[in-house]
Amino acid sequence: MLIACHLFSGLIAGLFLQDRFHSPRAVPVCLLGSVLPDLIDKPLGFIIFPATGDGRLIAHALAGLIIIGIMAAVLLRDPISAIALVTGVALHQVLDAMWDLPVNWFYPLLGPFPVFIQEDYFQWGLIRELTTPSEWAFAAVILILFWQYRGQPGGIRLFPALLSGVPAILLLIAGR
Repeated sequence: MLIACHLFSGLIAGLFLQDRFHSPRAVPVCLLGSVLPDLIDKPLGFIIFPATGDGRLIAHALAGLIIIGIMAAVLLRDPISAIALVTGVALHQVLDAMWDLPVNWFYPLLGPFPVFIQEDYFQWGLIRELTTPSEWAFAAVILILFWQYRGQPGGIRLFPALLSGVPAILLLIAGR
């Protein structure tokens, strides 16, 4: 899945957690969690360990989710923020349909990460990001929500945000 979709799902989950637990940090932490696997794995897979040739490594695995959860609980010292971060990471894995890559998702139980070489990954990824219509829709809804609720006490509210984001939610449900 692409970045705007991950951010949109993190925004909606963060709004839900903010609404449920009245925590102002839930939205930004969940947004961070929704892109954290790519922030960790893309540099690992393409810069540090280019022999793997894949950007879906440890942070895209269930073991990575557990490690991130433990680190969040210890470092953040706020249970709601830790829950928000883990929720964002879990949503990222679900949106990436990691069950389609069981060797990666259940690492290390099924063996090492498979080698996948994508020639000119950054150019391919940028073109894919810019030419996917659903990404433009998700990005537009995110910008509209932030513009609509800027400066208001309490920020974005969950239910008006959901109503404003119905088209993007339908795109999210419709597929990858």
